[in-house]
Amino acid sequence: MSLPSRPIVDSIIDLKNLDFSIGFLNWFATSDRIGGSTFILDPNGGVRVICREGGWRLEYKPLLRVSEGERFTLEVESSCRLKKTRFCGRTGELDFLSTRIDILDENRNPVRVVFDRWIFGDSGEPFIRTDLGLWRCGDIRLVGSKSLKRRISFFQVPRGGRYLSIVIEGRGEGESYVKRIELKRGIPMNIESTRQPVYFRDAPRAIVYKRISLGNYAAKFLRMGDLDGDGNIEFVFAQNERIGPGDIYKHITCLTAIDMDGRILWQIGSPSLENFEVTSDLPVSIYDINEDGRCEVICCMNFKIMILDGLTGKVIRMADTPESCTGGGYVEGPETLFGRISGDCIVVCNLRGLDSDRDFLLKDRYNNVWAYNDKLEMIWHYSGKLIHSPLVYDIDGDGRMEVFVGDALLDHDGSPIWHIDIYDHCDSAIVYRHRDRLILAVAYQNGGFHFLDAETGDIIKEYYLGHAQTLSLGYIGVGGERLICGHTFWGGLNQFIFNLDGEIVYAIFDGVYGWIPVNWIGDGSELLASPRGLYDCYGNMVVEFPDPHVGSIWGSKVFAYDICGDAREEVIVWDERYLSIYTQMGGAKPRYRFDRKIYNQTFYGNGNFVGYRMELPY
Repeated sequence: MSLPSRPIVDSIIDLKNLDFSIGFLNWFATSDRIGGSTFILDPNGGVRVICREGGWRLEYKPLLRVSEGERFTLEVESSCRLKKTRFCGRTGELDFLSTRIDILDENRNPVRVVFDRWIFGDSGEPFIRTDLGLWRCGDIRLVGSKSLKRRISFFQVPRGGRYLSIVIEGRGEGESYVKRIELKRGIPMNIESTRQPVYFRDAPRAIVYKRISLGNYAAKFLRMGDLDGDGNIEFVFAQNERIGPGDIYKHITCLTAIDMDGRILWQIGSPSLENFEVTSDLPVSIYDINEDGRCEVICCMNFKIMILDGLTGKVIRMADTPESCTGGGYVEGPETLFGRISGDCIVVCNLRGLDSDRDFLLKDRYNNVWAYNDKLEMIWHYSGKLIHSPLVYDIDGDGRMEVFVGDALLDHDGSPIWHIDIYDHCDSAIVYRHRDRLILAVAYQNGGFHFLDAETGDIIKEYYLGHAQTLSLGYIGVGGERLICGHTFWGGLNQFIFNLDGEIVYAIFDGVYGWIPVNWIGDGSELLASPRGLYDCYGNMVVEFPDPHVGSIWGSKVFAYDICGDAREEVIVWDERYLSIYTQMGGAKPRYRFDRKIYNQTFYGNGNFVGYRMELPY
């Protein structure tokens, strides 16, 4: 239902009654079910909404005139007690409380975030897009039971923005309470956003160390490891195709292993560049799981879990993938179209307290995860609202890893230690120790960035800045300070730099500039990799790659690893035509190397392969 009138104001001071102190003046209420919701003025201020079924909406009638590039902070004091935590966009079963800003164009239509072409760094998604949908960077969205507290969002008005609209919206049985809304010009004073100088002026230039022409086996999904035990890296490409509706049913059609000279070591399946693109991780990992000195390939094909000999591709061990399970039916609904799962990703871990990682996790897209040992025996199963790539870390120090699965921290035996309720689902997570405390940071899509106590799940900090996509931990600050790089994606590209206390120290609006840390200089600092070069955390290009990858249909991807063996890392860039390895031209003798778990590489943040810095002996 359209509003009866929408007056336009030019100043924030003209936005009267955001706290409902004079009733519903300037507000317009709707419920999508007759008798479904009731709006009540609270004696302590604000509005309570009792929802019995369906959804409801409170829209502030006046529009604030704005200009592109203006910045605002939204502060909301709110709480909710929703009886369910459903989250399935495909069926429309969503339960939430949203207090948000909509940005409208000159025709008063919601602004879309659209670019003529992708000119940024790595997206933090497997793919790149130039249409990111409706702008959504000022949305404080809650789910479940949340206590009354002040929460903030801040944002920059996107291209095409002319008017600012304030909306409160909810869905699902329960009670929502919004006590106060405050809109301010500018962003919080302690957050820097002005352009910073380039501090890494002595970073060595890049040269092409090797360029490998790829055949029709090329794939967006690439894994790396020493397949023949000679100490050098080999590459495995995995092609895939969709075999069902949506983005939850895909399977591997071809696996191809090549060496550093581009020679095919082995191939399983039928290669076709039509199956190059991918929209998620695939169930492939390269790791020496039987400790014979050579890496095996752990993968799923044709509803089978297989451990392949890395040198020949022959099957060493095989078992059926798990039977499909309804679980919570999150995101795209139950993943039960096929009797068994095709697999989504594999994460190697140590659940049994052995002297090395000899177990692994296998999951479907959003609802279920299974743990296996090196004999392909199932250890446990968990159903919940899953992260894309489960984070594994020994939280309690007992020699066995815990698993953060997205909505819970699981002990090594699969039993939940704690749960969290955050809107949407988790895209990436990192864990680190700071001030004698283990902190878990999560990027939870439209649920925001959250910093949690890793042992208890208690929220330390929370930010609602758009579709929180990627978190990456590295020594990316000036002088090698350890900082966190966060990206938003759908609805608006932004890059935020957090310190280890979870405070935002730098903000870049309308762009992202890489998230994979690279030990390029060797002095203990790291730069951020993109297909075109290396950036500092402020979005400055520090090192440009010669003859960069351009013209790809699907876009290039990037990773980093010490291929040349001098402790510094090379940058690997690939697309459907060739794979390039960039290394340093000269530079000082490296003083540090980084230990990364390359076998847990993923498209989604560096939580499982974050580098631990080690000083080299002289």
